[in-house]
Amino acid sequence: MIALALAAVMQVTFVEGPVTANQQPLTMGTELHEGDTVATAEGGRVEIALPEGAVIRLGENSRLRLQAYQPQKAFNAKLFIGNLWTKVHKLIAGETYLVETENGVAGVRGTEFRVEVEQGKPDLLRVYEGVVQMGDVRVEAGRELRFARWGKASSATFDPASEKGHKFMDWVRSRPRADGSEPGTIHHPDRNPEREHRRRQR
Repeated sequence: MIALALAAVMQVTFVEGPVTANQQPLTMGTELHEGDTVATAEGGRVEIALPEGAVIRLGENSRLRLQAYQPQKAFNAKLFIGNLWTKVHKLIAGETYLVETENGVAGVRGTEFRVEVEQGKPDLLRVYEGVVQMGDVRVEAGRELRFARWGKASSATFDPASEKGHKFMDWVRSRPRADGSEPGTIHHPDRNPEREHRRRQR
């Protein structure tokens, strides 16, 4: 078990197959920092945990840059290609969590969603819980948004059950967290949102 509460850094909590950070092989427990680029090859996948409790899972043939991270303040990552799923703790006032692609920026307040980027196709955002704001479009749970620079964004409903057989999502749904809790659950390591908010106002 990895004690996340003691470290104010992003940490690898699962790695399988060929996965690198800045072109160096990743191993379980590796600490990640602002500016790192994580890449997976065929058969590779990785899970990254933030001290605040958010979880990121990256599928094979994906590339993600951790653009900015200020503990308990701001997180920003950019997905260049592949599949990213994340479940985010409930944010407090002034805290931001953003996932970008070349075509848009997804901002959340506490939710579960997936972003898929595939060459030659519009990017895909699917929201499983909560709400994601993509530019001026509000995407609620049970809806998806396909967006690209060259055309108008298209929103529709989707059935999460229809993803059964999707290689990446089957892994996301079946894998428990490093602490043994159920897949996708959020671990809040001794967070006190009210106390944190007061501390920031000082």
